[in-house]
Amino acid sequence: MVESGLTINDLINYVLNVMSTYDKDELRVTIQESMRCILCSLYGVSTNVNHEIKPVDGALGLIRALNDPDVRLGLGLLIELLRSMGKCLRAAEMTRSLGNGDCSLTIPCHYLAFNMANLNRNDINDLRVGK
Repeated sequence: MVESGLTINDLINYVLNVMSTYDKDELRVTIQESMRCILCSLYGVSTNVNHEIKPVDGALGLIRALNDPDVRLGLGLLIELLRSMGKCLRAAEMTRSLGNGDCSLTIPCHYLAFNMANLNRNDINDLRVGK
């Protein structure tokens, strides 16, 4: 939910606060690898590279595109990103359903998202701020 009157400084402070909860080495590696992949991908679709962009027409065109190992690898990355986003969304939904609609946990949400199988609702309630 976006609050009215929210400023760019509020957003920056929120992002910095969340980032400060991450393990510094993990965060550094994650940002470095993400930026390398993003920049490489942007270069790959830029006008500096000679290639012809061909639209994928329908399901058969998609199946034909899957013959390309680079397409399969890129699709695998997208699926992993979607899986990770889904886990985070499920964790956020669970924490909101247990409280008053906000996330007031003492640990980063990524911990919940990727360790959910080992946690139950009582564990999550114990992680709330002020407990």
